[in-house]
Amino acid sequence: MNKKLTAVLSFFGLGITSVASLSAVNKAISQLAVSKELLNPKNKGTYHWRFGDISYIAAGEGKPVLLIHNLKEDSSSAEWSEIFHKLSAVNTVYCIDLLGCGLSERPDITYTSYMYTQLVNDFIRNIIKKKTNIIATGRSASFVLDACNIDEEIYEELILINPENIKVLHKMPSKRTRTAAFLLKLPTIGTFIYHILTAKKRIVENFKNNYFYDAEKIPDALYDYYYESSHLKGKDAKNLFVSLTGRYTNANIIQTLKNINKNIHILAGNEISGIEETVKEYQYYNPAIEAEYISYTKELPQLEAPNKILRYIRLYLDND
Repeated sequence: MNKKLTAVLSFFGLGITSVASLSAVNKAISQLAVSKELLNPKNKGTYHWRFGDISYIAAGEGKPVLLIHNLKEDSSSAEWSEIFHKLSAVNTVYCIDLLGCGLSERPDITYTSYMYTQLVNDFIRNIIKKKTNIIATGRSASFVLDACNIDEEIYEELILINPENIKVLHKMPSKRTRTAAFLLKLPTIGTFIYHILTAKKRIVENFKNNYFYDAEKIPDALYDYYYESSHLKGKDAKNLFVSLTGRYTNANIIQTLKNINKNIHILAGNEISGIEETVKEYQYYNPAIEAEYISYTKELPQLEAPNKILRYIRLYLDND
């Protein structure tokens, strides 16, 4: 009996030691990832929203434009770094870090599409306080469309850059995705898994395989910005990723597309596999949607071909 008890206690002690070791590793990774302090809060405003503080920047004069980055764990306002100041020469430009991203708060809650819908509408009503043009990337396009559908009076033109495939957005949480989210939510092991999935090597691969068409155009600094963004706020860095993995941020936007009565423009990276099918889906449910394909770009043409994107943005906004 004593031998068995000793064995159990030894095993338990080994487990505690392993957890303690992982905790130390997690802490070291988090500190190293943000050590360059690239996403500096200096000169940034704060919107004290009910679910957490939202970091944003604003500049320029003219018709307001709100820039909304892709809803991903490594995304932030850095996504707009190549066009923000150029666009602010003729517009009042607002650029936010979504809740769970960049310098904004990352509360330990379930993140949903409807939550972001509320955030966008609240930000326009309380901070911009005027009818606003919106430019949104990827998954963020879905909740921007829903937000406009709820309160069309506060919106002008909608510009969507590579919006997420409707079929992908329609996938609801399953037993498998809920289990994956549960594992990621575990304080130590889940955080360690998250650090593996958001290692700098993986971010570099994502840029080269998905974000950019021409890898030679990728500034090394972008890797650091995205790596830092995915690790800010320590143990809370993973909170959005947990909900993305669980599919809690997905939404069916078909009825929204049918109902919405605003000018919608899609700018699509021509080199994305299946992008034409995605664009045709959007146009099927709303035939008024206009689309342009940006040659030799993938998911982030505003970083890879900013001048091309700016030309289209100015064309659409000049038609107000």
